[in-house]
Amino acid sequence: MIVKIEDTPEFYSQLIESLKAGRIISLPTDTVYGLAVDGSNDKALNKLAKIKEREEKPFAFFMSRNRIEDYAHITKRKIIECFVPGPITVILRRNTKKFLSINSEKIGIRVPQVDFIIKLLSKYENPLAVTSANRSGQPTLCSALAIAEQFPEVDLVVDGGELISKPSTVIDLACTPPLVKRKGAIPILEIEKVYGRNVILKQPLKFNVLFVCTGNTCRSPMAQGVLKTMVDEEYCTVKSCGNLPMSGLPPSDNGVQVVEEYGGSIKENLSQTLTRELIDWADLILVMGYKHFQCVIDIQPGAAVKTFLLKEYKRKVKYNEISDPIGQDIDAYRKTAESMLPSLKLIARDIKRRFEEKSKQ
Repeated sequence: MIVKIEDTPEFYSQLIESLKAGRIISLPTDTVYGLAVDGSNDKALNKLAKIKEREEKPFAFFMSRNRIEDYAHITKRKIIECFVPGPITVILRRNTKKFLSINSEKIGIRVPQVDFIIKLLSKYENPLAVTSANRSGQPTLCSALAIAEQFPEVDLVVDGGELISKPSTVIDLACTPPLVKRKGAIPILEIEKVYGRNVILKQPLKFNVLFVCTGNTCRSPMAQGVLKTMVDEEYCTVKSCGNLPMSGLPPSDNGVQVVEEYGGSIKENLSQTLTRELIDWADLILVMGYKHFQCVIDIQPGAAVKTFLLKEYKRKVKYNEISDPIGQDIDAYRKTAESMLPSLKLIARDIKRRFEEKSKQ
């Protein structure tokens, strides 16, 4: 049955009665649709795992924020205070004195920034065990109708319209430094800004870097080619683009030669235009000048936290922009590469730290 969101006692009673009866309901969150059951009900959890077609992967638990300390031992409190409620799942050590139908020492906790869910969690006595609305390994379903059609076992589907979003960021706060287990709606650099230092990424996650210039034939592919000589593609992917609609052009010959002098290659690069998809893909965006920064923010305002002028990355410099060598001789290209190098070294160092530092359990 599909039901509309209504701020009425009858609406919440309908959800609560289904949960107490051990039934599965579907909820629209601040990211994607989820399938939910009472987290203390073994039979309901087994039913949810069966229709999800998975056995080992744990569920997240939705609960009101003021109950988190009842079920878990809070660490990295600043991260929780900043991002909860919101599109983040925090993993904490479980308080075993509180009963839940799980055997693990840790618990994943999520509080979506959705008014009716926050109100439901304040009214319902137990945490909800929740997973995304899809069969294991399949794309997440984006609408109430699709969920009702593909999951006839679901008793109630709350209609929140079409939801197309990144999933929640999943981060283990029981580790020091925190360990990102799934990249999602909250950028890594936004979490690091609150935490005050680098977090760790669990492999096979990769850290994605995007360079932006104007035409994507000189500066940004040069930066891309040089950085790739400093990092391992096993943990870092590097791309470049331009803010002008110039796709499919080869890099400049001088740019190719300079990158080869640093031990890299950009011969196969073809220019591409800056897009929302590239911005969302990137964990770190480095731009050559102020106009490129503005182009990124115009497309995706939320990307400001992860976008920097390349020359300013963790450095104080008098001249902040990387000069454009287009149309000049090879020496101009070499000077451009030299002006990028100090920042590229800092970037490579920070990326390695996000994978090489050992987490303390």
